[in-house]
Amino acid sequence: MKKKPILVLVSVLLISTGIFTSCDKENKTTQSDLVESNIKAVLDSVIYNTHVPGIVAGIWAPDLGIDMIYTSGVANLETNEPMSKDFIFRIGSNTKTMTITVLLQLVDEGLINLNDKLSYYLPDFPRGDEVTIEMMANMRSGIYNYSQSEAFCNELVENPTRLRTTDELIEIAAENPYYFDPGTDFHYSNSNTVIIGKIIEMVSGGSLESNINSRVIKPLNLVNTAFLIGGTELPGEHPSGYYNGEYTEYSPDYSEFFDISWANAAGAAYSDLSELKTYVHALTSGYFLSDTLQQHRLDCIDFGDPKGRRYGMGLMQYKDFYGHDGVLPGFTSLMINSPERNCTIVIWYNSQINISTPTDLLYIIPKIIYPDL
Repeated sequence: MKKKPILVLVSVLLISTGIFTSCDKENKTTQSDLVESNIKAVLDSVIYNTHVPGIVAGIWAPDLGIDMIYTSGVANLETNEPMSKDFIFRIGSNTKTMTITVLLQLVDEGLINLNDKLSYYLPDFPRGDEVTIEMMANMRSGIYNYSQSEAFCNELVENPTRLRTTDELIEIAAENPYYFDPGTDFHYSNSNTVIIGKIIEMVSGGSLESNINSRVIKPLNLVNTAFLIGGTELPGEHPSGYYNGEYTEYSPDYSEFFDISWANAAGAAYSDLSELKTYVHALTSGYFLSDTLQQHRLDCIDFGDPKGRRYGMGLMQYKDFYGHDGVLPGFTSLMINSPERNCTIVIWYNSQINISTPTDLLYIIPKIIYPDL
C-alpha cells in the first residue's frame, strides 16, 4: 500500500540541507554526501509513496563535488528486474528541442527567417498569414494541438500500430479552430513542432530524421540516441513502460505498444541517461547555434505558470535552469542544465502517471543542491 505524499519529507530535507550549508561551508565532501543522500531519499520516496515503478536519475554539479547516478524501483512489475542506468527510454517532448535546434541552425544559415509566415510554406493552412515561424517555435501560434483531439486519441487506441503521416497530423490541426489569435497567448501544441518538422524538410531537401542525425546526434557522438520516423520497436535494452496518464491496477507494457509516428517531430526520439546529459549541456551552452541566436532562444517568455516556469523556442526555463521534459505512454522524463551553476539533472520514470512525473522534481532537486535558489 502506498503511503503519504513526499512533501513532508522534502521539507525536512530542504531544512536539513540549509542548516548544513550554513554550518559547514568548507567541508565540500561531507556537504556533497549529504546533498546526494537527501536526493536519494526523495527519489526513494517517490517509489515508496506513489505507483511509479522505477526511476533513473543523474545529477552532476562538479563545482560542488556532486557526481551521482541513482536508480530505484523496478524495470518490470512482473519479474521485479531492477532499473538500470544504461537503459534506453523514449524521451517524448525532449524531442522538440532537437527539432527546434535544427530549425534554428537553418535560421543561422539564412535559409529560414523567424518572421517568415506559415503561409509561405503551407499556403492552404488556415490563417497561415498570421502565424510566424517564431510563434510556432515558442508555442504562441494558437494552432490546435492534434493530440488533444478526442477522435485522434480514440483512433490511436483502436489502431495503435498504424503508421501516421506528418500531413495527416497537420490536417487535424488545420481542421480545428485556433485557441486564440496568433501571437496573443500561449498554448503548448505538438502541432507547432510537427509543422516545423515539415518546413525543415521542405527547406533542407532532406528528411527530419537525417537532419537531426547529422546536425544534433552525430556531432555529439551519441550512439544510443535516435529520432524514429515510425514503428513500435524501441531499440536496445529498455524497461517496460507503464500507464497512460492515470494509474490503473493493471497496465500493459507501453514501451512498444504504439507506432511512434503519432509523436512525430514533437516526441519520437529515444536516448539514455548519459547521452541526455551530454545533449542537454550542449543544448544550453550554445554548442549548436550562433551566440546571438542562442541568447534569443534562452530569452524565454512568461506563460502564466504558477510555479515560475517560462518557455522559449523549444526550451523550458526554471530559474537559471534550461531544458525540457517529456511525456509519453509508459515514459516521463526531465533534462535540465544551468550554465551559470554548471549543473545538469536528468531524471526519467518508466511510467506516465500524470500526478507523479519527473517534472515535479524540477522544484525540489535543484533546491536541495542550492538552498538559496
